[in-house]
Formats: sequence, structure tokens, C-alpha cells
Amino acid sequence: MVNQLPETEVLLKRLAVLRADVASLQVDLAHLRTENARLQAENARLQAENAELRRRLGLNSHKPPSSDGYRRKRIQPALPKGKKPLGGQPGHKGKTLRAVLMEHEDAVPAFALVEGVPFTNNQAERDLRPAKVGQKVSGCFRTDHGAAVYARLQAVISSRKQERNVFVALRNLFAHQPVSLRPGGVGSYNTTNRD
Repeated sequence: MVNQLPETEVLLKRLAVLRADVASLQVDLAHLRTENARLQAENARLQAENAELRRRLGLNSHKPPSSDGYRRKRIQPALPKGKKPLGGQPGHKGKTLRAVLMEHEDAVPAFALVEGVPFTNNQAERDLRPAKVGQKVSGCFRTDHGAAVYARLQAVISSRKQERNVFVALRNLFAHQPVSLRPGGVGSYNTTNRD
């Protein structure tokens, strides 16, 4: 009987250790189940993404993107009902330029008939660009007076193209002296008129 008592204590201690191991394994099992559920959801997401990429791959041509070139597709604007597009079939000689030239036949040869008229309107477009940029930057001109003042200042600044001294003109304007933008006009100025 004396020998059985210590053996029972050893078995009880062993049972306590085994119960602790079982509790630890149950916690690990719960963590593994959570991780398994997360991995299954991730796997389902990746499979869906893979299927979408395979679908897109099927839409592309077999050529690499660099071999397609840099040409943009021409997008035809929608025409109002009953309005025919300008131009003819591909390969057909066009008549649009001829129609435009005939419509503006008085203005087209002006550069050849009138001295000082430029061949193109590039300069006029360049002169308008700063006003448009200024309007875009500030949103708009707040008043008509502000727009008129801006236009006057731009007219003086643009006169530098006629070899005029812009600084002298602005100084005269702010000194309330008469200034003419016409060649030889009252208060006209040029590059040689530097005070």
C-alpha cells in the first residue's frame, strides 16, 4: 500500500500536465482554424484576380505594346442629324480647301495686295494667348474696366514688336503723358528715345 500512494501522485501530476497540453493544443487549433479561414478567403480573391487577368490577356493582341506604334485612333465627332461629314471617301480628291478658299476669296490674297499684312495669323494668335492665359489663371476678369485696363497694357507691351521702348511708354502712361501706339503719332516713342 505504501508503494501505491506515490504512484497515484505521479499519475495525477502527469494528468495535470496532459490537461495543460490539451488546453494549449486547443488554443493552437483555434488559431489555425482562423488562419485557415483567412488563407481560404485570400485564395478565393487571388483566383478571381487571376481569372480577370486571364480574361484581359485574351482581349489583347499577341503583339507586345511597343510594336503597336504611337498612332492615336481618330475619333469622329458625332454630327447633327441630317448633316454630312466634310470630305469624301478615302482616296478621293478633296474639295474642302477649295470651298474654304472660295468662301474667303477676298481675304486670302490680302498679304500679297496690302503692304504690312502678314502671310499667316500666327502673330495675332500669339498676341491673344497671354490674355487667355491670364483669364484662365485668375478664373476671369472681375470687371469690364479690369479687362479694358489689361487690354491697354497688353497693347503697349505688344508694341515692342514695332521696335518701341516699352519702359518709356509705361513711364509716360503712369506720368499721365499722352502716348500713341501709331507710328509717328502724338507722344510716340521708339528704341532711340531713351531718356
